[in-house]
Formats: sequence, C-alpha cells, structure tokens
Amino acid sequence: MTEKIREDGERISLKARDDTLWYPPLGLMKLSEFHKKRGDEVKFVTGCDASVMPSGDEFDPNLLWDRVYITTLFTFHFNKIAKTINFYKKAVGGTLARIYVGGIMASLMPDDLAEACTIYPVTGVLTTPKHLGLPGKVNIDRLPPDYDLLDPSLYAINDTYYAYTTRGCINKCAWCGVPEIESQFSAYIDIKPMIKKLRKKHGDKAKLKLMDNNVLASPKLADIVEDLLALGYGKGCKTNSQPPRQRIIDFNQGVDASFFNSQTMELLSQLNIKPLRIAFDRLAEKKQYEGAVRLAIKYGFQDISNYMLYNFKDTPKDLFERMCINIAFNEEWVSNNKCERRLSGKIYSYPMRFAPIRAGAAGQENRKRDLHNPTETSATDWRSNPCWTPLFIRNIEVMKGAAHGAISPTPTLARRTIGKDWSEFLANLYMPEELLRNRNKHERRVYAHEPQRKPGSGRVEEFRSYIRRLLRSQNSTFSFFHDAVTPNRVDSVRASIKECKDQEMKKWLKLYVAKK
Repeated sequence: MTEKIREDGERISLKARDDTLWYPPLGLMKLSEFHKKRGDEVKFVTGCDASVMPSGDEFDPNLLWDRVYITTLFTFHFNKIAKTINFYKKAVGGTLARIYVGGIMASLMPDDLAEACTIYPVTGVLTTPKHLGLPGKVNIDRLPPDYDLLDPSLYAINDTYYAYTTRGCINKCAWCGVPEIESQFSAYIDIKPMIKKLRKKHGDKAKLKLMDNNVLASPKLADIVEDLLALGYGKGCKTNSQPPRQRIIDFNQGVDASFFNSQTMELLSQLNIKPLRIAFDRLAEKKQYEGAVRLAIKYGFQDISNYMLYNFKDTPKDLFERMCINIAFNEEWVSNNKCERRLSGKIYSYPMRFAPIRAGAAGQENRKRDLHNPTETSATDWRSNPCWTPLFIRNIEVMKGAAHGAISPTPTLARRTIGKDWSEFLANLYMPEELLRNRNKHERRVYAHEPQRKPGSGRVEEFRSYIRRLLRSQNSTFSFFHDAVTPNRVDSVRASIKECKDQEMKKWLKLYVAKK
C-alpha cells in the first residue's frame, strides 16, 4: 500500500497501481531529460517546499537554484499557482528571469499571471530551448520523459508510458483550450524512437497512454497505426517482461465520433485499444454518436468509455438523456447475452463538468471550479427543464463516486445511480448529500447486482416523494426550499432553517448541513 496526498492535505491509502495514481507532469519530465543531457542536476518537488529553499535573510548565492520550472494545469488553480510562483522567487535570489512558468493554465491566462507575479509565462508547446533562453535546436516536446524524476508510489509511471502521435486539433470547440495551447495541428509524430529508448532504459511497460487531442483527424492515421503495430501494440501482443503481459493502448483524450467510418475502424481494430473512448459532449450529436458505437461494436470493440461534458450550454435533462443512451446500449448487450453479470461488451459513462477557461463577461470566471448562470426560480420550469445549479453539479459528482468517477456499465446499477427515470434523476439532483452518498443506509429498495445488504431506512424514497410534491406545485413553498438548498452553501441552508415555519421542510433542510 502507499499514500496519495490530496490538494487539501489529506492522505489517502492506495494500492500502487497506475489507475489509482496521479498523472505525471510530462512537460517537467521532458525538461528534466533535456537538462540531464546537458549535465545539469535536477530536483522535483510539489507545492511550496521549504526544504529546497535557501535559509535565513542572507544566503550564499552559490546555493541558489539556477532555474525554477513551474507547471500549471487548471485555470481554477490560479491563486494557488500565483502563491507558488511568488514562493520560489527567493530560490533564485529574486531574479525573476530564472523562473519559467508553463503548462495549460499559463498558456490560457498569461497576462493574468504576469500581472499577479510579474513573470510572463512560456506559452504553448515547448519546441525549442530558445523559449528558455538557452542554445540548441532540440525539440524539447519530442524528448522522452524522464521517468526517474518522479516517485512511482505517487505518479502513474509504474506500468505506463505516455506519448503523442499528433498535436493539436482541427476543431475549435468553444469549451476547449487546445486551439490556444496547441495552435498548430501536427498530423504525425514518429514515436518509435522514443518508445524504444524508454524500453531500453526502463523496461517494457504494458500500457501506452496516447494524449492526442484528435488522432482520427490525422490524414496520417494509417502511418500512426503502422508505427504502433511495429512497436507491438497489436491485438495479442505481449511485453518482453517476465511474466509477459498484454500490451494495451489508451487514446486517453478520446476519439472524435465524426471521423468514424469503415476505413478508420478497420485501422483501429488492429490495435489492442482498451478502452475505446468516444466523446459525447452534446445531445445534438446523438445520431453520430450512436452510429460510432455501433460501428465500434461491429469491428470488435468490447470495452467502450465516453466523456460527457456537462454544465456548458446544456441542461440536466440533456445529460440524463445522454447517459440513458449508454444504459440502453448496455441493456441491449444484456438482452443479447441473457446475463447482466457477464456482458460481452460494456460502455462506461464519464460525466465531466465544464470548468471555465476564459474570464467571461463578469471577469475571473476562469478562476472558479464551477460555472453556473444564476437563474430566476420563477422564470424556469424546474420540473420539466431545469437549469444547472451548484447543488445539481455537486450531486452529479457524488453519483459518479459510486463507480470511481464513472456511471456503471451494469444497467441496474446505472439506473440506481442516476435514477430509473427523469423524475427520479431530478429528485437525486435535489437530494441532501447525506442521503445520496449513503444510499445503502437510507434507500429501502435493493437493486439487482448490488452487494448483499438489508433494505435501508427509506428516507431516500421519502425525500423523492417530498421534492416531487414541491416540483408539481412550484409555488412559494417550493421557491423557499429551492432557494435555500440549490446554492449548495451551508450558510444559506442555516439561514433558511431559522426562518422556516414548515416543520416537514425544516426536517429535510437539516440534512443539508449534517456533518458539514
């Protein structure tokens, strides 16, 4: 067993498997490889680590670091990153030109970082040392990552290599930062030399995660597949290690359903891809998505997973219908196999909430984890077509927790997670987290294929009955309850409890502040 430390500092016990560990910072790993080839000493730390800082007010200049590289990820980490940058200014003696900040957030918010830290970041893909004020012509982005840099008990590098066979994307989706970060679409990157070097140094790892943003858009797809087959990632291929293990490819960022046809699937079907990830970000793409899934099934893909963007110009009903499409596919497989426990194929749904990447009209929206547009309660039909609220967004994340961030491919368990119909799903969105998270304790109904348990208290069913009654009326009582709970703030609920005269409502309101 090992431990992972969350952003809030809590330690979590884990089995040391790559699917339980943090994704590695590839940019820093490539920079480490670049500097070690120059004969430089490199040290990796996370957060504000005082152990690598000079001590005292007066310190020996010889003990200062020549350079500090800081990577960034999400835009909502802005304040934390700004704090980290300012912390390490002392490590270079206040010479700001020796601090280099890059990565996703830095590329999307360079002016904001410059204003906050007086350091202008390195934006986009790092293709030349000149971006770092160093000589040379090597393409740093094409270097093999330095796997010796990281702690394998914390980062997913034990059995996995990471690479790109393309860069960029031909699409310009409004929610996506790729067009700004990887502005040029590179249709082909020969990864064979890199993987061979990594195998020679680190051994034959079984998994290859390809981080391409839209590999199927490449006119060089046949060449990419040929390279992967030459590297031994075809069906039936195994590692050279003892014991041999099956080699697996994961196009981790998903593939574009609009490029599915018999030619692309004939190519992909030669590879041992597990799972095949297909994006399904808009209900308007339903026909295209369903066609892609059926074509994948035709070409023998058994494990399918998809990403479902939500809270970006969609509604809860839109997301519900998309999840139901996958449940219907899984039910179809059950019907064909006569057994829900042993599906010949399965689809996992991964709802992914939208995080703003741009400042927006109000300013600084991209520094927040969640975006929701405040909506007048009286102007919305909350029973038929509600809008996203902070509580609804939170409860989607709670629902996902039952299957480690996904919706189970087992139809009965998927229906239990999201609700057997729209009415039940909507009730789940309103439900206190105490009930939603602890369903085994509070739900009377026992579903097929659940771990064996006794029927719960029935409070889940009671709450659904209560909220349905309020939703049918959508009167002032509903508005009071809705306005109290949907901001998902303890202070809002507590203030409403003090004001509330309805004893039944007060009973439910108290559950929203339980254990908080």
